[in-house]
Amino acid sequence: MIALSTYAFAILLFPALVAVWYLRKDYASGFVGLLCLVGAAGLIVVSATLPHLFFDHERYLHDLWTAFDTANKSAYGQASSVDYFSPIGPVYDWVFRIAARLRQVDATSVPLANAIFALGTLVLALLTLTRQVNFGTLGLVVLIAVATVVTPREPDMIFAQTSMSWLAPYNRWAAALAAVVTAAFCCPPGRRGVPEALLLGVSIAVVCLIKVTFGAALVGLLVVATVFRNVSIKHAVVVLLGLAASLAAAELVTGQVSANLADIKIVSGFAKEAWRIIKLITQLGEAAVWAIGSAVLYLLLCENSSERKRFTPVVLILVAAAMACVILMQNHWLSESPVYAVLPVIAAQWAGLFRKDGLVEQSGQAASQALTLDILSVLTIALALIYPVRDGGAMVAQFLQSRQYPADERLAGTGQAGFVLHPRWHEQPEEEVTVDYNRMLDGFNLLRQAGAAAPDAGPVLALNFANPFPSLLNKPSPARVPIWFHNGRTFSKEIHQPEDEFFSDAEFVIVGHGDPSGEMLWEIYQPYVLEHYREVATSPSWTVYRKKGPDGQKL
Repeated sequence: MIALSTYAFAILLFPALVAVWYLRKDYASGFVGLLCLVGAAGLIVVSATLPHLFFDHERYLHDLWTAFDTANKSAYGQASSVDYFSPIGPVYDWVFRIAARLRQVDATSVPLANAIFALGTLVLALLTLTRQVNFGTLGLVVLIAVATVVTPREPDMIFAQTSMSWLAPYNRWAAALAAVVTAAFCCPPGRRGVPEALLLGVSIAVVCLIKVTFGAALVGLLVVATVFRNVSIKHAVVVLLGLAASLAAAELVTGQVSANLADIKIVSGFAKEAWRIIKLITQLGEAAVWAIGSAVLYLLLCENSSERKRFTPVVLILVAAAMACVILMQNHWLSESPVYAVLPVIAAQWAGLFRKDGLVEQSGQAASQALTLDILSVLTIALALIYPVRDGGAMVAQFLQSRQYPADERLAGTGQAGFVLHPRWHEQPEEEVTVDYNRMLDGFNLLRQAGAAAPDAGPVLALNFANPFPSLLNKPSPARVPIWFHNGRTFSKEIHQPEDEFFSDAEFVIVGHGDPSGEMLWEIYQPYVLEHYREVATSPSWTVYRKKGPDGQKL
């Protein structure tokens, strides 16, 4: 279904290639831009109105639980880094708060949050790029960014198009907005003014408040663009002022910026440098293909048109690709970045691909060169559409399959209502996703038997990679507890939260068996749990403990 939907979405965008081949270039710009903007708007609408969340991946279900827990925490007013530990920036929390206010929290809160951020990204792209680039470039950048935000597709797969994991939405959000800012810094300045520069500073601030590594990389790109005079010193200062003012305002209003930096400082020492270097080496090939390919494409476009070759765009393309590679080195994805997808668009903008006055028909070049330019133009658009076609195709498949299969009735009325696991996984009980799903249902049943679903029952804390149970029970998540535990990445035996803070309001503790993070957490906190809690239920997957009363008896 996903592959077929990808082909269908590619067919929907195919007129863009036809337009570039047959229409006068300035007319093609308008057609391509409009088609891409309509496609982006359609993806946002689909993401916001999905009736179910359809999951089809052999693993990463426990990662999706972190998004469900974020939605639950946001619905109950818990602020990231202030009320609970989180190395993810507060924008993730803010967007889920909006989603929780728009409709009742359930599994579709995740695609709704994606749609909200995608809409914000679209607006920022329109405000920052409209006076700088032509309409075709604008539409392509917007489509790339929006498709990146809303897609459920597994980003680690370079060729396969068969899985939907909804993995780490915050990474997609930051990467998408980073692609917009990259286009602004690397395309010719055009009629960019102070308002656009100020909004670019705001955009970088938003990126920083999701993933600080992405924002730092964009500041580095700004420095390079300023050195090579693609961004004036005046505009660079305005960008930095917009960035500083936005961060200061966010800190003043929420207090989450400094708190988030403190959380990031804690986790920054966990990942070993050797791990990052290995990731960098594995990603260099992909970065080199996009960087060198886009630079060569720019030179060929100029060679077959009346556009003069310049040194600056080649440097900016190479630096932008290196920036994307370094970002990937710091994060989960093994490959793919929307920044790569905008590189051919940047090349096209510099080469005047959509400009009326840059046509070979008007410059008197030979017919063979005109044909070569048409071929290069089609190739440019095709390269730019690779990622959005795959991401958009996955979203089309999500739309169709979320209507094809019914939601699990066992989750009805919970904060995960509307979740659908592809039926084929139920036939493969040994697969990780099936094991995790059955573990979740087993733990849910145990907790209800133990009284955790009672109206006056307190929060449930899970010693497990992630905690799906507060959303299942429609209860507040425990205070001070992060949305995921990864041994060696977010906690360790040496660095972890104090017991009195960690268990401050947890009435129930459910301990996961067979989960590496859960086993390490149990090793750390077992003495405290056994002293203050008593065992009330157990299964092969979980053991449930309930807090003792003041006299050590049942509450």
